[in-house]
Amino acid sequence: MAPPEAHHQADPELNETLHDDSAPILTERTPLIHNLKDHDGDHAELSVTVLKTEAKTLVSLAWPVSLAYVLQVSLNLAQIFSVGHIGTKELAASALATMLCNVTGYSIGMGMASALDTLCSQAHTGSKDPHALGKHMQRGIVVMAAMSLPIGILWWFAADFLRLMGQQEDIAQLSGTFARYALIGLFPMLVNECMKRYLQAQGIMKATLAVIMIASPLNAFLQYLLVWSPIGFGVIGAPIATSITYWCLPVLTGLYIKFVAGGESWGGWEWKEALDLSQIWEFLKLGLPCVAMTCSEWWAFEIIALAAGWIGDKELAAQTIVLNTCSLTYVIPLGISIAASTRIGNALGAYCPRTARAAAVACILLALCVATVNSSVLISVRHAWGWLWSADEEVVRLVATVLPLAAIFQLSDAVGAGVGGILRGCGRPDLGAYINLAGYYVVGLPIGLIATFKYNMDIAGLWMGLTIGLFLVSLTTLIIVYRLNWTGEADRARTRIMKVDQGYGALLPGDVLVDEATTRDDDGYLSA
Repeated sequence: MAPPEAHHQADPELNETLHDDSAPILTERTPLIHNLKDHDGDHAELSVTVLKTEAKTLVSLAWPVSLAYVLQVSLNLAQIFSVGHIGTKELAASALATMLCNVTGYSIGMGMASALDTLCSQAHTGSKDPHALGKHMQRGIVVMAAMSLPIGILWWFAADFLRLMGQQEDIAQLSGTFARYALIGLFPMLVNECMKRYLQAQGIMKATLAVIMIASPLNAFLQYLLVWSPIGFGVIGAPIATSITYWCLPVLTGLYIKFVAGGESWGGWEWKEALDLSQIWEFLKLGLPCVAMTCSEWWAFEIIALAAGWIGDKELAAQTIVLNTCSLTYVIPLGISIAASTRIGNALGAYCPRTARAAAVACILLALCVATVNSSVLISVRHAWGWLWSADEEVVRLVATVLPLAAIFQLSDAVGAGVGGILRGCGRPDLGAYINLAGYYVVGLPIGLIATFKYNMDIAGLWMGLTIGLFLVSLTTLIIVYRLNWTGEADRARTRIMKVDQGYGALLPGDVLVDEATTRDDDGYLSA
């Protein structure tokens, strides 16, 4: 094992390359961490040049994530396509089971895994332990294993649960069977979420894209083989195929880590580190707010989908079209969000508060630009878009009515995604959780339901409520980010790293401890 200091000392040739304007900025093996210290002093002022530099960095990190997300969505679309051509009842059961699994399993696990966005990104540049990221990932896997048990029990008895919720007997029974077979793929899917964040924290974003480019066609083949081919199982083959694909994801990601990039931060499995209760508690302190932050938004959209179904079939169809459209437009803000959490976490871990601040501002500006483009596109295609999804004239009319609201929603959605990434990079998901809960469940959903069912605004009322709620969420979080003391956030990152490093210590060579006696300037930065 290399000395701890070697983990952070930049190669002189690499430093020279980074200062050469003609050299590439980002590769899979040199993920924009070595130049953080050099650039932090240049980021004292938020000049156009500084913001362009950070924006280019975020874009280079974001695009593989966005593309990978599109391909990942194809896994569920392939299952829907397979089942939908069997029958309406089967499609309804699949949709119900998918909603149950999303609400009670995937959203919770993905939210908990988001704790690694903070822990791994900050440790990658701030920890002296060269295997700190691997230890964080191990603890994440242990937490995912513990979470899978209660989730698995619920999924196993999903049919009984759905009957209690008033679902029809045949739909509840088939949905329960779907959930049981989906349970096979739950744990590997959550493990892969931890592995993805382990790599993303190092700036290795193309790994997820490479893995999903293999998994997506594999899943399509398995859907055919297990559903439609002579040796297939019919409708039950669809969740089996998806579960097999989920098992392939961590295997493929592990092979990428071992043979392509990212293996330097993995020191092998260590049970003592993985089961350290004090460190697991630190993980949960970040993970639980991330769960609340993720689930509050995810569940709100599921409630809106249910409410649209109460209005009527055509309204539910229009709601499904608009929601899927917004999911497509969200892929770019999502990539920017993950890129921002990585960049800001790396910067704070390296004790570069000015770089973190510049990255945050660049993230918000990029989100606004993307939102403007998305909104303009939705407004321009609002009358024709519905025809791509449905031949029902009434459904198309409803889509055209709602898309202008969805266009306004884009502004808040993109900014909210960007600010969420900033808060995760800082290790402040608790702030986002409180604000999301208030914005969606105190403001957005009540307004939407009242407008829909009391004032007969149909699904336009639902989207009006969502838009108002998310606008307040985005505005509030923007104010919080504006008021952040970035040196204070760097101090918090250092404290967090020191708790984990234990014997290694958390200070980089030449750094000094920051305490209350340290003199700061008016912006909260250390005085010279």
